[in-house]
Amino acid sequence: MRIGVLSDIHGDLAALSRVWAQLERDGLSDGIVLNAGDNVGYGNSPEGCVRFLQERPNIVNVRGNYDKHVARFPERDAEFKKKWGRSRPEKYATLRDSSAAISETSRLWLSGLPDFEVVEVAGRQIFLTHYSPGSKEGLGAWTSKDRLAELAKNTEAQVVVCGHTHSAFARFGGTTLFVNPGTIGRNWNRRAQYAILTLDDDLSTRVELKSI
Repeated sequence: MRIGVLSDIHGDLAALSRVWAQLERDGLSDGIVLNAGDNVGYGNSPEGCVRFLQERPNIVNVRGNYDKHVARFPERDAEFKKKWGRSRPEKYATLRDSSAAISETSRLWLSGLPDFEVVEVAGRQIFLTHYSPGSKEGLGAWTSKDRLAELAKNTEAQVVVCGHTHSAFARFGGTTLFVNPGTIGRNWNRRAQYAILTLDDDLSTRVELKSI
């Protein structure tokens, strides 16, 4: 069984549409698709991206930090301005602008997304999160196998799918496979990244890291 894996769309509907068109060509758009969050922020189509995801119930979504901050911006504006207004003005601005651009329906949807989901597919459990199991640590290609093995103790899942760092990698920590598909919407070379997870009948698991 092959599964499409997405993360860090960041409001880029054009990039998301390119990836989805490729998933359609590969016959993967009608099955389970995993999305590790940060659907809004920085791109110019936050509302379009949320609606795209809402309209496809086969996509399993979790909440990223930008999803949470954008959804809660109206009541936390002063707090965010104090925290990022001077140190990271571009972050404050994108939270403000993305919040202003989404509907109340989308705000409620983003706010209601879970921090993680455990999905059972082909006899295996997949732990889907924006960060890492039991932690807000961002995982990337630099994360050691020993650290991955330590984090794997926080879940019984055979596969962990994460995002957040925009660093695509697939590596085992002990017997647990960790997959970060990279970023759809904020890759500096403007290529949208995603992954294809293959769960074979013999319980082996393979990952293809893709970009388009």
